[in-house]
Amino acid sequence: MDRRGVTLVELLITMALMAILAAIVTKAVTRKTAAAQAVLKSDLRNMATAQEAYFSDHFVYAETTDQLDFQASRSVSVELRADATAWAARASHELNPDYKCALFVGESIEPFSPSVEEGKINCTPGAGGSGCSGG
Repeated sequence: MDRRGVTLVELLITMALMAILAAIVTKAVTRKTAAAQAVLKSDLRNMATAQEAYFSDHFVYAETTDQLDFQASRSVSVELRADATAWAARASHELNPDYKCALFVGESIEPFSPSVEEGKINCTPGAGGSGCSGG
């Protein structure tokens, strides 16, 4: 029997295996993105706690992260704006730098985007992310 080419069954089996592998990879990437988003929210909550502790001791908010007992998680960058009565922070993760979460307290500092409500963490969607909010 001289066969040349691929049978329909072989082609269908190959396509089914590729679809299964694609689904596995997509799920793994989605989980990794969700984990990065959770880290951003956690870091902002920790910064809020550190800012309130600093305010309790000094009666003003810290203007730099160096003044706080706060260390951002690995692969996370945090921006901070502050004056004596207000502060705003925004965090992004190197895994998905377009996805950002932000939080602000007080009215004398302009909040970072996507903050819209004082004391509430808001996030913007990045590639592969979904918008979220949490406090």
